[in-house]
Amino acid sequence: MKKTIVITGANRGLGKAFVDVLMNHKDCFVISLSRQLSEDQKQYSPERFHYIKVDLSDNTLIKKITVLKDLIASEPVYFINNASIIEPLVKVGNIDETSIDNTLSVNIKSTMLITKFLLSNFNSNTLTFANISSGAAKRAISNWSLYCSSKAFTEMFFDVAADEYKEHRFLNINPGVMDTGMQKTLRTSDFPDVENFKALQAEGQLKSPIDVANDLIENRIFIE
Repeated sequence: MKKTIVITGANRGLGKAFVDVLMNHKDCFVISLSRQLSEDQKQYSPERFHYIKVDLSDNTLIKKITVLKDLIASEPVYFINNASIIEPLVKVGNIDETSIDNTLSVNIKSTMLITKFLLSNFNSNTLTFANISSGAAKRAISNWSLYCSSKAFTEMFFDVAADEYKEHRFLNINPGVMDTGMQKTLRTSDFPDVENFKALQAEGQLKSPIDVANDLIENRIFIE
């Protein structure tokens, strides 16, 4: 049976790895909600892959995703909430209002709006919502107040939605530490725990995004 998978932040890191894995599943139609495409994604057939150019911090998000009504029929739909931003890494007293607005828009508001849109328009479909979370949702890390709190917020949002819509699946998934651009950013940032993140790379403890994506698709997300 055909499956439609909507993914945010699908052009790099774990999001791109999800797309790479899903394109090997012939029954999957992937919809990318991202600011740009990766080079190989530009070559995908429109019958298997659709790109919606969107900035998740933009107030026009809902207008841009209304096209989903034309792309989705009665098939099972999976929303992989993957996109998030971690910067700026600063103490609470140094956070500026622009950073607060941007982080809340990308990490929280966009997730809420997309989830609401899918529930409002495709409630008769079989829906699976997979929130790619982080250990930071449950652990306070100095200079990470925006990221930690936004991850905790989104987990609770999914937990409440799961209680309200028991006919659908809502997953909060901590994929662990991976060899992504976010990890590179952390290793070059200034915060108290930075040496621990440098050690993760030096000791070979970072997982491959493609391995993580394959495991999550096969063993968590596609398991009904």
